Amino acid sequence: MSAPVVLLTGATGLIGRQTVGPLRAAGFHVLAASRAGGDVPGAEGVALDCLDRAAVRACLDRHRPSHLLHLAWHDGAKDRWTSPANLDWLGATLDLLRGFAASGGRRAVLVGSCAEYDWSLAARGPLAEDAPLRPATLYGAAKAATGIAAVAAAPALDLSLAWARPFFCYGPGEAEGRLFGDLIAGLRARRAVDCTDGLQRRDFLMTGDLGRALAALLASPVEGPVNVASGEAPEVREVIMAFAGAVGAADLVRLGARPRPADDPPLIRADIARLRGEVGFAPAHDLASGVAATLRAEGLIR
Repeated sequence: MSAPVVLLTGATGLIGRQTVGPLRAAGFHVLAASRAGGDVPGAEGVALDCLDRAAVRACLDRHRPSHLLHLAWHDGAKDRWTSPANLDWLGATLDLLRGFAASGGRRAVLVGSCAEYDWSLAARGPLAEDAPLRPATLYGAAKAATGIAAVAAAPALDLSLAWARPFFCYGPGEAEGRLFGDLIAGLRARRAVDCTDGLQRRDFLMTGDLGRALAALLASPVEGPVNVASGEAPEVREVIMAFAGAVGAADLVRLGARPRPADDPPLIRADIARLRGEVGFAPAHDLASGVAATLRAEGLIR
């Protein structure tokens, strides 16, 4: 019996490359799609621009995947929250989903964001999947609109569909222009790294665990929105100093050197009851082991 085939978009991104191994371990043949294509260890590389509708349909007609894990989205380090390209990805994602269903696809997991939620409510407690959606950015609004439409359309398309909402993550290969990309680059170069006071608390999951969680969700029958997070919310400065301390460079971090936005929520934490109870997922890493694994992959520690 042949293995089920999953089309993984965004396969070479920060999260996507951490998802190939878990998908293979779950028994899938992985079509690792990216704009550049090329070899992806453990997967069949596929060149695909998800914004090119004709190319998407040709890919689906050729490979006829039974499963879809869609991670690709506009991911500019400087304009992710505000770029009008988010609107392009809204349409492209729904078109991909329709094409996937038309080509015989059965099970899909599309990836949204915790930025869909009303973060002003986060101080009251962990955000569950039925918490109000009130995105403060174009990115969050485009993700929320895509998720609402996809979940509503799934029965008409005869698809089993889950909408994953990752919270915050860290892991090897993060681009500069983001917190941990800048931090790792500074630690590598042994230069000062300016940070906010870091008193805000955030729910972080290492990308290796995030990839495992998405693979587990795809292999499960769970449908609808599902938070993907650790359920823990340390202060951001604790995570920053865990990185710096592990390489003996705590003195390079300048906490408070950058201002925090006035509307920066003090706490964002996920309710992970569905992920834990229905999907059966538990992270393999705590903060210390996740930081160590990241730094080891970056070649900063042995």
